[in-house]
Amino acid sequence: MNKKNILLALLLGAFAFTSAQAGNFKLDNAHTSVGFKVKHLAISNVPGTFKEYNGKFTFDEKTNSLTGLEVTIQAASVSTNDADRDKHLKAKDFFDVSEFSTITFKATKASVKKGSVSKVTGELTIKGVTKPIVLDVKYGGSAKDPWGNTHLAFEAETKINRKDFGLTWNKTLETGGVLVGEEVSIRIEGEAVPEQ
Repeated sequence: MNKKNILLALLLGAFAFTSAQAGNFKLDNAHTSVGFKVKHLAISNVPGTFKEYNGKFTFDEKTNSLTGLEVTIQAASVSTNDADRDKHLKAKDFFDVSEFSTITFKATKASVKKGSVSKVTGELTIKGVTKPIVLDVKYGGSAKDPWGNTHLAFEAETKINRKDFGLTWNKTLETGGVLVGEEVSIRIEGEAVPEQ
């Protein structure tokens, strides 16, 4: 076997080894967004995001095994591009961030497959209330950047009733209906990188 073939064999062997191994990953905040939307006046959606969060999990691409998924969001980092509304969201009517500083999700059952929508079951805690939810997760695959760092791409969505978590504030409209919708759509989209 000549030197070129030996080098090729070593490279292929190294690739196969890294692909088969489970790795510990964390959310890459520079390429991830944690967002939500809720009905306003029963006619339109108001979008919002959380600016501060962290997440970690172990993933084996060969077996599609996803374990140890935990996400922690700083409730006070909520942003809807309106200072008065954000202040209200942080108050006792909603997240009560002085008493409940974080929102957490911990997966209890998960398995994802590239290119398909998978169900990830877990427990969501908001304002001290914990409820089971199911995330629809789409794994987009993995790639290496020019510096050799592995990135995993994913999208996750779910819907919750905010009243289930004690976020019950509302106002009745003269024309019928309410000011703020009860159903909240949550969407996380982005990338994860190996934990250092």
